[in-house]
Amino acid sequence: MLAICAGVLGAGRELPLRNPYALPGVLLILAAGLDTVVAPDRRAAAGIWKAYFLEPALAFLVIAWLANSRRRVRLLLAGLAIAGLLLAAAEWVAFAQQVAGPGYDSVHPPRPFFLMTPNAVALFLIPLDALAFAIAAFSDDGLERLAAAGFAALTVAAVLMCGSRGGELALAAVVVLVAAFHPWRWRLIGAAALLGAALVTVSRQVRQRILVELHPSDPNNTVSLRLPLWQSTVRLLRAHPIFGGGLDGFHQSVQPYKVAGFIEPDVNYPHDFVLTFWSETGILGLLAFVWMLVQVARNARAGLRSEPWVRMLSVGLLGALVAIVSHGLVDVPYFKNDLALEFWALLGIQYGALAAVGRRDPG
Repeated sequence: MLAICAGVLGAGRELPLRNPYALPGVLLILAAGLDTVVAPDRRAAAGIWKAYFLEPALAFLVIAWLANSRRRVRLLLAGLAIAGLLLAAAEWVAFAQQVAGPGYDSVHPPRPFFLMTPNAVALFLIPLDALAFAIAAFSDDGLERLAAAGFAALTVAAVLMCGSRGGELALAAVVVLVAAFHPWRWRLIGAAALLGAALVTVSRQVRQRILVELHPSDPNNTVSLRLPLWQSTVRLLRAHPIFGGGLDGFHQSVQPYKVAGFIEPDVNYPHDFVLTFWSETGILGLLAFVWMLVQVARNARAGLRSEPWVRMLSVGLLGALVAIVSHGLVDVPYFKNDLALEFWALLGIQYGALAAVGRRDPG
C-alpha cells in the first residue's frame, strides 16, 4: 500500500537511499540476518527478520519519500494517530469492564484482549504522545494543536489505565524533554508534577502500583521480577558473546543458563533493550542499534535549526527517542511488528520533512 501511494504521490522523485540511517540500518539488517543463520528455528527467525527489520526499513524509505510537505506529514501522522486511538479505545473498554466487574486491580491492570501484557499499550502510545506533546506545544496551526492535545488526553489516560510503571517513567521523561524546549518550561514541568502528585494522592491503586517499587522484597516489584531474567541473559551472553541466542531464539537458548528465581517460563525477550538486541541480533546488531539511536539524536538536533514545523517534529522525535530508551530499560520497545514499524515511521516522517525543507533552501 505504501509503495502504491509513493508511486501516485511521489512520481518523479527518487527514494532517499542516502540518509543518516542508511549505514546503521543496513548493518542492523545484516546483523539480524546473521543471527537468523545461528537461530534455533531458522524458519521462525527468517519471519522475524523480514517483519521486524527488512520491511520496516523499506517502509522508512517510502514514508520519508512521501513526507515532503506539511500536508503530507499531517496525513502520515493521522494514520499513526488512528492506530493509537484504536489501541487507546481498546484499553478504555478493558478498563471499564474491569471496573464494572471485579474492580480495578493494580497488580493485574486491564489490557485489551488481543495483547499479552499492558506494557504493550504504553510501548506503542508514548512515542506517539511525544509527537502530540510537541505539536500541541509548538505548532503555529490552531487545528493541529487542538487535535494533538485531544489525542494526548485520550492516549495518556489509556497509558495510566494500563498500569505500566515503565510507561509512566517514560511518560514523565517525555514531558520533561518536550517542556525543556518551551519558554514556559518550568511552569509546564511544575504543572505536570502537580498533576502526577494529585493522581497518586487521590488514587489508592495508582499509589500502590508505584510504592511497590520501593520494596525490593515485594514479589510484584518490577526490578525484582526481572533481575533473575537479566542475570540469566548475562550468563547466556558470556557463553555466546558474538551472536547471542540467535534471532527469535532467546526462550530456547536461555534455558541452560537460568539462575535461581527465574520464574518466567514463556518469556521471549530479556526485557531490556540492550540485552534484547545483543541476544537477538548479536553484538553487531546491538552496536548498529546504538549507532541508529545516535543518528536519531543527531538528525533531530539538525531539525531544531530548521523551519518551525520541522523543529516541532524534531522535538517530538527527541521525545520519542527518550521514551524508547527509558522504557527500554525494563521492557522491549522494538521487537513487535507494530513497534518496529512505528519506530521507522517516526524516523521517516521527520527525516522526509527535514530533507524537503533542505531542498527548498539553497543556503
